Amino acid sequence: MEPRLPWSLFAGLFWALPVACLVPHSLPAAALWTAFATLAAVCSRWPFRRGGLCALPVLLASLSPPTAPRTWPRPGPVRIAGTVTEVQHAPARGETLVRLAGGRTPLVLRVPGRRELLPGDRVAAVAHLARPVAPDLEPTLHVPHGGLRAEPGPPSLRRLWAWLHHGLTRHLLQLVPGDGGVLLATLALGRQTQAPAELAASHRATGLSHLLAVSGAHAAMLGLLLGLPQRPRQRIGRHPLHLGMALCVLCAYAAITGGEPPVLRSAVAACLAGAATFGRRRLGLGTALAAPALLTLLAAPEALATPSFWLSYTAVFGLMLSRPVGTGWTGQWLWSPLAASAWATLITAPLTLFWFGQLAPWTVVLTPLLAPLVALLLLGSLLGATLAWLAPTLAQPFGWLLPTLAELYVGGVQWADRLPGTPIHAPAAPPAWLLAVALVCGVAALERWRHRGGVAACASLLALPYFLPLDPRAAAHLTLFAVGHGQAGLYRSGEGHQVAIDCGSLHQPARATRLLVQALRHRRLDVLVVTHGDLDHHNGVPALLAQVPIARAILPAHLDGSALHAELLAAGTAITWLQPGQQATPVPGLLVVAPPLPVALGRNDHSLWLLVERRGTRALLCGDAQELGIAAALAAGIAAPADVLVLPHHGRFAPNVPQLLAAVRPRACFASAPSADGDTAAGRTARRTGAQLWATGQHGELTLEFDPTPRVHSGCGTLPLPDPP
Repeated sequence: MEPRLPWSLFAGLFWALPVACLVPHSLPAAALWTAFATLAAVCSRWPFRRGGLCALPVLLASLSPPTAPRTWPRPGPVRIAGTVTEVQHAPARGETLVRLAGGRTPLVLRVPGRRELLPGDRVAAVAHLARPVAPDLEPTLHVPHGGLRAEPGPPSLRRLWAWLHHGLTRHLLQLVPGDGGVLLATLALGRQTQAPAELAASHRATGLSHLLAVSGAHAAMLGLLLGLPQRPRQRIGRHPLHLGMALCVLCAYAAITGGEPPVLRSAVAACLAGAATFGRRRLGLGTALAAPALLTLLAAPEALATPSFWLSYTAVFGLMLSRPVGTGWTGQWLWSPLAASAWATLITAPLTLFWFGQLAPWTVVLTPLLAPLVALLLLGSLLGATLAWLAPTLAQPFGWLLPTLAELYVGGVQWADRLPGTPIHAPAAPPAWLLAVALVCGVAALERWRHRGGVAACASLLALPYFLPLDPRAAAHLTLFAVGHGQAGLYRSGEGHQVAIDCGSLHQPARATRLLVQALRHRRLDVLVVTHGDLDHHNGVPALLAQVPIARAILPAHLDGSALHAELLAAGTAITWLQPGQQATPVPGLLVVAPPLPVALGRNDHSLWLLVERRGTRALLCGDAQELGIAAALAAGIAAPADVLVLPHHGRFAPNVPQLLAAVRPRACFASAPSADGDTAAGRTARRTGAQLWATGQHGELTLEFDPTPRVHSGCGTLPLPDPP
């Protein structure tokens, strides 16, 4: 028998979900869709037209109130005073992040070691204010040892939950030290403790992030262990006292872990189910999802625009579409969980592709297989931390058992990360019009088949555009991203080839990866060129490999046998080595050259040089070449005339930079440098030659558009390429 689908709720999601997705990318498009939804609700005769009224609250919740730009003092020592709103521990970096109240962008203090602070505490600190590495970032505030003083704030319920969270986390880390304890603290108690980066990357690749971070799955596991139902229409056949105690424990767990939207949804749904039991009624799916969503809208409206909110609710909708498969023990514990996992993966696929550009099909099998182990870790961590706090002697067995279970879980995730198809990257980033066509087709499928098959067809149609072999033509361009001290660039040819030129940053390697991935028209890279072995040019490559496939990499010979070499081989990337004096033309219009130098010289001087030429416009990139590397390029004719020169070594001083500028005669110069470097030493020299200078630390992301008319796009606007000096 087909389950009765809550079509009114589905209609509300149909109108509200595009608004949440469009607001971060195009506010006018989101407003236009909201107006259309409101008119449809008021004027049309569609049976489920009232769902259009859901679009306006989601739009209002997703908007941020206008705030005046914060003025910052000069970099250097500053005095800070404020009220703590959130505390996050990063054991891997040995620091604590303390957020202070302060408008839309609160102050974040980086405090060394582990500090036990609670929301509401008043703190005063002497911190070092560092310049932001890019114009669109906030400065960082580093507090030295002993530079922070705190006074307890007034009692509140939020402080109580935070105190319990900190106490449980502290005793759990004492019970299970090292990375195993960090994993358990993240898995059982939430994002206030940051998991190791490599383990988090393995969870993303396998689609198991919902098992690492506290989510609705954890609340459901805890509810199952407490004897609560797992489906909205299931009645609770338990004694009222047992029911009340179980609900109190579940609500306390939701509060201790921070009240994330997925956990809040599970807790509120469980409470509604308990109330329905006493009224001898069944809880409908629409009520079970709409009530916690309304509560989230009232308590934290900004959460409605987050991926975790929509993925959680759509996953539950997918779970409710599944039905029991088979009979007996295998049907209940094997085939039915697999079917439920498949439905949840299918329904969330369009959102996963939209936000993350990938699918993890193995999660269909891995989630039900690892869920029992996660439930044991969750229960053991909570019991072990509680006993370690109240009765340390009784907690010793947990200190022996939990590390073994944690190693087993980590081994399972790492083994799954080596499976083929972990993940499957979407080959395309479809334009908005194609997604709109897919949405119309999906609605037509729902109108034609008003049952589970129609929902499956709608989800499949919405996911299809990400796998269509479209190749939209665009003007050839070269982009240099604002990543601070480091380099991350992207060259896209007029034929659609995509080439990444380095991917790293001394300050924020994750930012280099994120900006590069967001700029891709297709979720793949034809070529990755790593100019040399400095970390600030390639420490973002591991995360890049986890998000997009890279067909080929071009590396200088001195990186043979390095960790980067091993990571590229593990990802299946073909590698081309350039010995000194060799060159390669990986795509039309791009020449990569290794300067002829003795092998014994430093890796900076062995940087690869790149020449991009499109329709008579030339750009030359020098990597981190220093005095000898520049001299070799001048002698070999590599440093030939070009319209744009990306200054070597982030614009730092080199004695023969004037000779380089005289040979290249650039009309404009780019510098990939943090804001603290200003114009850079080489940039000031370039200005004296009459060349225009753009630096990422001052002007943000820089894009040279080659055709039809050469132009430079930056955070300060768009200007044509200057005339030759």
